[in-house]
Amino acid sequence: MKKVFIATLLFTTTYGHMAQAANNLPTKEAYKAMLNLFTYNAEGKLIKSDVAFYVDNNGSAVCAYSTLKDATRAEVVDAKGKKYNVSRILGANATTDLVKFRVDGVKDNAYYHIVTMPATTGQQLTLQSYTTNKKAIMPFATVDSTEAFNALAYYHISAGNDSHNYGCPLIDQEGSLVGVVQQNVEKNATKACAIDARFINALNITAASAFNSDLAALKIPRAIPEDKQAALNYLFMLPTTDSLNCTTAYADFIAQYPDMPDGYVQRAQYWAGKKQLEKANNDYATALSKSTTCTDTTAQTEDAVHYAISSSIYRNVMAAGKDSTLGHDWNLARAEHEADLAYKVKPMALYMVQKGNCQYTARNYQGAYNSFITACHDAAFATSETYFSAARSLEMAKGDNQQVIALLDSCINRIPQNNNTQYAQFYLERSQRLLKAERYRDAVADYNQYEQMIGPRNLTDRFYDLRSQAEEKAHMYQQALDDLHTAIAIAEQPLPYQIDEAALLLNVGEYQRAIDAAQKVLTQWGDNADCYKIIGVAHGELKHKAEALKYLQRAKDLGDKSVDNFIEKYK
Repeated sequence: MKKVFIATLLFTTTYGHMAQAANNLPTKEAYKAMLNLFTYNAEGKLIKSDVAFYVDNNGSAVCAYSTLKDATRAEVVDAKGKKYNVSRILGANATTDLVKFRVDGVKDNAYYHIVTMPATTGQQLTLQSYTTNKKAIMPFATVDSTEAFNALAYYHISAGNDSHNYGCPLIDQEGSLVGVVQQNVEKNATKACAIDARFINALNITAASAFNSDLAALKIPRAIPEDKQAALNYLFMLPTTDSLNCTTAYADFIAQYPDMPDGYVQRAQYWAGKKQLEKANNDYATALSKSTTCTDTTAQTEDAVHYAISSSIYRNVMAAGKDSTLGHDWNLARAEHEADLAYKVKPMALYMVQKGNCQYTARNYQGAYNSFITACHDAAFATSETYFSAARSLEMAKGDNQQVIALLDSCINRIPQNNNTQYAQFYLERSQRLLKAERYRDAVADYNQYEQMIGPRNLTDRFYDLRSQAEEKAHMYQQALDDLHTAIAIAEQPLPYQIDEAALLLNVGEYQRAIDAAQKVLTQWGDNADCYKIIGVAHGELKHKAEALKYLQRAKDLGDKSVDNFIEKYK
C-alpha cells in the first residue's frame, strides 16, 4: 500500500506542476481566484452573501446552486475589492449543487485549474475561503474517504460541517481545484462532504438546455451555447413563455453573429407571437437585408426568410381568425405574396404549398388548386397531404368529382407502408366522394380500411350508420344490418338506428322481421309514425290488408301524409 500511495502522490505532484504552469496560480496565491458573491431579489434587497471562485481566465466562476436559485441579480467582489456584475448563467445542476456563471468585464483573471484525477484517501487539501488578506493562512482538510458518484467522486472530509465552509473550494498542494465543500446531510454529522470538482466540466449550455428545469429555476439569464449550430437550435427550442431568456438569447446571438439573418428571424417570430408586429416587421426587414449579403453558407437564405415571414403572418392570421385585421400589413394577401417571393427566388415545392394554404384560407380555391398541383408535380416532395390539399381545393372550386377522386387515389397511394392512424382520414374522405360517384362498394372498402386503421373500439355509432347506408346502396344487406346492430349497441340514443333496421328489413323483403323490429320499437319507445308505416306496408305486402290499413291509418293520424298512396294500394 505504501508503494501505491507514493506512486499516487508522485502522479499528483507531477500533474500539479503541469496545472501550475497552465494557470500560474501557486497555492500562496490561491486567494486571488476567490470571490465574494452577493445575490439580490427583484426589489433589490440583498438575499445572501456567499463564496464563489473562478474556473477559467475569461470570467467564468462557480458557486453553490442554492446561492443563486432565488436571485434576479448578483454581483461579485474579488480579492482586490473590485466589484463586478454576474451577467450570464453558463450551466447548472441542482443535484450536485453547482452553478457556473460569467462575470462581466473580467479578463485574464486568476483561476483554479480543475484536476483530471480524483483525490485519494488521506490526501491533505487546502480549504480556501474568500479573503482580501494575501497573507491569510487557510485551514487544511483531509480526505477521510471516497465514494463513487455518477462516474466521478464524492468525498468525506475532515472539515467541520459548518455553513461557512459550504461552497468553498478544496485546493491541492499545486493550487489545482479538487473539490467543492458541501453540507453533510446525514443526521448529527459533524464533518462536511465535498463533490468532485470535475463535475464543473459538465456545467455547460447546450441546445437541450432550453428545457432544463434546473436552469429554468434560475432567474438570471443564461448564455447561449458556444457552438453556432447548437446556439441556433437553442434559440429555436426556447419556450417563448420564458421572456427573459428569449430576449437575452436573441440579443446575444445577434451580437455574436450580426451578419447572419437567423437571429433576426428567430427574434421576429418571438415578437410576432407576442403580437408586437412592428418589431417583428423591423427584424424581418433586417433579416432580408442580411440574407442577400451574408457569406456564411449555413445561414438562412433570402427565400427561407421570405418563407419564414409568410409562415409567421399566416399563423397569426389563423390564430386571430382568417377575416381579422391585424394591422402592420399582416394579412393573407401579404402572406401569399411572401410565399410567392420565396418561390421566385428558389422554386421549391414547399413554398408553393405555403402559397396554396394562403389562397385556400382566402377562399381562392382555384388558385389554391393550381398551387398545390404544382407542388404535386415535384415527385420528390409530393406527399399524401399535398395531394389531399389539391383534391380538397379542386372540390371547393367546383371541379370534376372524378378528378377529385383521382387526386385522392394519388393521396392514398403515397401513404407510408405503416398505415398508422394519422392517414386514416384520407380513406374516410375518399369514401364520401366515391358515394357521390355512386361507387358504393368502393366506398364500403374505404370505410373498412378506415375501421381497420382506427380500431373498432375508437369508432362511434355514427360511423357504423354511415357505412350501413353505403352497404345498403351496394346491396350488401347483411353487412348493413350488422352495422346497424353495432350502432344500436353503442349509441346513447339508439331509436333512429332501430327504425333504420326495421326499414332496411322492409326494403329487402324481410316483412315479418320488419314487423317484429318495428313492434319492438313501439314497445320500447311508444307511438312512432315511421314504425306504424313500416308495419302497415309489411302487412300489405303479406296480403294482410286489414292489418295494413289499420297501421297505415295510425301513421296518418300521427301526421305522416305519405301513407295515402299505400292506403289506396291496399284497400
